[in-house]
Amino acid sequence: MRTIKHPGAKLDPRVISLPCRAEKMRLILRSGVSVLAAVEEALRDRGYESAVVHIKDGAFLPLVYVMPALSDDDTHAAWYSDTHSPAGRAEIEELVLTFGRRDGEPFLHCHGIWRHADGFRGAGHLMPHDAQFAEPVEADVWAISGAILDQLEDSETNFKLFTPVELRSANPNSGQRAVLCRVRPNEEINAAIERTAAEHGIERASLHGIGSLVGCDFVEGQHMASIASELFIRNGALQNVEGKPASKLDIAIVDIDGNIFEGEIARGANSVCVTFELLIVEG
Repeated sequence: MRTIKHPGAKLDPRVISLPCRAEKMRLILRSGVSVLAAVEEALRDRGYESAVVHIKDGAFLPLVYVMPALSDDDTHAAWYSDTHSPAGRAEIEELVLTFGRRDGEPFLHCHGIWRHADGFRGAGHLMPHDAQFAEPVEADVWAISGAILDQLEDSETNFKLFTPVELRSANPNSGQRAVLCRVRPNEEINAAIERTAAEHGIERASLHGIGSLVGCDFVEGQHMASIASELFIRNGALQNVEGKPASKLDIAIVDIDGNIFEGEIARGANSVCVTFELLIVEG
């Protein structure tokens, strides 16, 4: 299985996970402010500080994003491209974002696919302080209580990464039983999901989140060779098959050249590059 070498020593545990609750809701995210502000306001109005958000409609004006890139020094194993700021309105095809905090302030991490005004189909990592929605958009949201994603320094990767930490909640009994996770580098993603769910006593679940993989192999035979990538889960599920947990992840992933790959990934073949931010929701 493919792996990647990071600048720091390997840290344990390889999956950081916390039990929480997740409530499903549909929210309107307003235009005229940054994407970060729009998400923060909508969640704050419902009393939540962390969430995973899925959007399949709407547009950006402006759109500002970066793509994955190779690192040009030894301080990081992977990096980001120059910033892309295409002119005009960009239609949203699909995106997923994780919302939490950084340095005590609201923050989010977003990967998606969009179409520039000239028709180019792009994908990557949204710049949440700079991008704005062109008009209000509807979002499917899993609002999290009992835990929050907090962007903390990580000596293994030399990045600040969203990490689950406990958070006292005003909604302690709302929603469904869930687990908020960060999977560390070089962990096979399906195995990590299945092991973590079992540790928390979950046999069946929906899976939500974003991350990166060291290359990617798909069930239908596609192969992405790039060691740096950005991905989001389009549809993910954990089932019990003959008494054993089995996870399926249908993803969209972009490589360093802007090529977009889509579909169900091959179970047991794909390792995490930098991080994988994951919400496991029982049911």
